[in-house]
Amino acid sequence: MLRFPRFSLRQLVFGLSLVAIALLDPLGLASSTDDASSRWLNRLLANSYADDGQRQVVVVLIDDDYLLRNDTYWPLPYTEQSRLFKRLLAYRPEAVFIDLLYSHDHSRVVPGQPPRMESQVLANVFERYQQQGIALLVANTGVERGTPDGANTLPQLAKASTPALVSWSGYGAQYPLAVPTELGALETPALAMYRRYCLSHTCTGLPTSADEAIRLRPMTVQWGVHQSPLQAKVSDISDCHVPGLFDQLLQAIFWKLGNDAQANCAYTLTLSAADLEVTDPEQQALLRQLLRGKMVLVGARIAGTGDVTQSPLHGKVPGVYLHAMALDNLINWGMNYYRSTPTLAELDLLRNVSIDVIDAIELLLLALLTYLKGTLEAPLFSSAFSGQRAHLRIGPVMAWGLVMMLLGGLSVILWRCNYTPANVLGLLLLSLTLFSTRIQALLDGKARSRLDFATHGAQR
Repeated sequence: MLRFPRFSLRQLVFGLSLVAIALLDPLGLASSTDDASSRWLNRLLANSYADDGQRQVVVVLIDDDYLLRNDTYWPLPYTEQSRLFKRLLAYRPEAVFIDLLYSHDHSRVVPGQPPRMESQVLANVFERYQQQGIALLVANTGVERGTPDGANTLPQLAKASTPALVSWSGYGAQYPLAVPTELGALETPALAMYRRYCLSHTCTGLPTSADEAIRLRPMTVQWGVHQSPLQAKVSDISDCHVPGLFDQLLQAIFWKLGNDAQANCAYTLTLSAADLEVTDPEQQALLRQLLRGKMVLVGARIAGTGDVTQSPLHGKVPGVYLHAMALDNLINWGMNYYRSTPTLAELDLLRNVSIDVIDAIELLLLALLTYLKGTLEAPLFSSAFSGQRAHLRIGPVMAWGLVMMLLGGLSVILWRCNYTPANVLGLLLLSLTLFSTRIQALLDGKARSRLDFATHGAQR
């Protein structure tokens, strides 16, 4: 007959405290370690990230060098934008997303002359895209123009393009496919461009509408680290480097020591807006090879502007790269992109319970941690036969190793199913904290045994 040890009041309070920390997340500690775990595993697998999307996605950056070269300023005048997008149109991309907000008409006004509708000139260029069958998407905030805080695309530009939502809240570090807005359900740039990609490629499970896409779980964007082999044909990459895996893992954990382990060049094939100005036939042929039929995202990298995003592998990068990597993820995995696990309510296990499945699994691991901690203070179980009692004890190293094996196996299973993993770092640190006293006592005991053995040997 097996008799499991009874937990003391102190152990029960300890276990309930762990549950409260996991569910209530005071000070955001659980969320922080959860995000850190996701970034850590992204670094771990970035070296094997597939390049299917990389061959289809191109970023064009308007940068400070382009402004200096053309003796212009920021925001880029509509006339300059018109020339830029006409040059891009000549290379016949499959689709173009412009990560710029056209919320205010900044056409130049010359005293004594009638207003020049330069924004209409740009709208005419946008219409050429539509006439030639090239999908053109423009950044949209999802708010009604003319209302308080209602900055959105100018009407003449909105008529000649498709809106792509670039502003949302409530998703943390995740990337939604579509979001309900004041203007209705709007898709984000990654899904909107992926739809265009699917017109010429086989895609499965694609949501039929933005309303359906809203119900899908947001994406946990995975970042690649190795540059496109085509990047060397258009820019000098001699200063680009990819840190080793060991350095990346150390950087992910000890992030305050600096950012030397970050890649300093983008994963996505990147062109400068100045590259579109080339006149040499061979260079134009190269650009035609790089851009024709591709998914092109146009963004800005201008000193002093705030449109940046945080990459776990590159640090701060222009915001357009987030949309590029999300699109890259969809091309690689389709609707089986990496995402968080569903809640218990979504699985119809417990109604109105918003606890994530992975949270529930982590609670079970915490319960196991608490139980094993108790077994270090009491027998794992005892059997009573004829009044005699036998004890089986489990050591601290064995207990910690058991939890780590379960945690590692769980993370591998989740990752292979394209779900974000368990809070590896949080549970690892917590388990080390729980078992640190016992492990130290074990090590001290072994050290004393070796010392006693050496002492007795010397006396002999």
